[in-house]
Amino acid sequence: MDQMSKFIDRLEEIIEGAPARMGFGPARAEKTPGLALIVQVSSNHQSGAATAAGVSPDGVIISGLTGPSQVGELKEALSKVIWGIRTDSLSSEDANSYLEGGCGLLTFQLKGTSIGAVASEDSAKVLVVDPASDVEDLRDINSLPVDAVLLPLPGASSSWTLDDLVKVARVRARLGKYLLAEITEPPEADDLKIIRTAGISGLVLDVSVGKEALESLQKSLLAMPKPGPQRSGRSNAILPGAAYAPPAEESAPEPDEDDE
Repeated sequence: MDQMSKFIDRLEEIIEGAPARMGFGPARAEKTPGLALIVQVSSNHQSGAATAAGVSPDGVIISGLTGPSQVGELKEALSKVIWGIRTDSLSSEDANSYLEGGCGLLTFQLKGTSIGAVASEDSAKVLVVDPASDVEDLRDINSLPVDAVLLPLPGASSSWTLDDLVKVARVRARLGKYLLAEITEPPEADDLKIIRTAGISGLVLDVSVGKEALESLQKSLLAMPKPGPQRSGRSNAILPGAAYAPPAEESAPEPDEDDE
């Protein structure tokens, strides 16, 4: 199974609340988290990559590289996780070089990215979307060959506000793509269910928040109740009002085998 399949399948497992498959990705608890955790490494790449991989996230994104030549020194630290790169613009040549280096996740901006860079089926493709984008521009993204969108929410703190949810809903209601939210601090545990109900599939945090904070968030994600049966992935994402729909009733957490 290629890296693209692993990342997209992992998102789908989380959305559906399915258990992780045997032999899939890094060693993890059998429980499925309520949201995907993607750790971004934007500086101090070697030590940051090791720290990010150590929390067993659902993906790692490396940003701030000067080019594909820097990937080689990170491959060992990232060997047991699904990982990718993030860049403002992406050429076909650089995309191919990253893929040859083992990258399975390409994250990029709309402007400056060549068509050839997103032509390969060997990686998951994530488009960074401005929360203030024009409504028609958001709808146009549905026709692009990308698997997910990343929504930067620099103002979202540990305690989310209704304004944060409005920004998410505005994008979510018009896109039929997986939605990843980039935030600056781990949300409070009580907010996670509401964030998921708003249509977010995963959270992107920089490794600079600290290993302890990332591990604490990972525990909170694993403790979330399974999603209700009416929750869906991309299929209902562009239905009017979908982001405001009340949450489906969630089943009670299943007891751990150790508790039996």
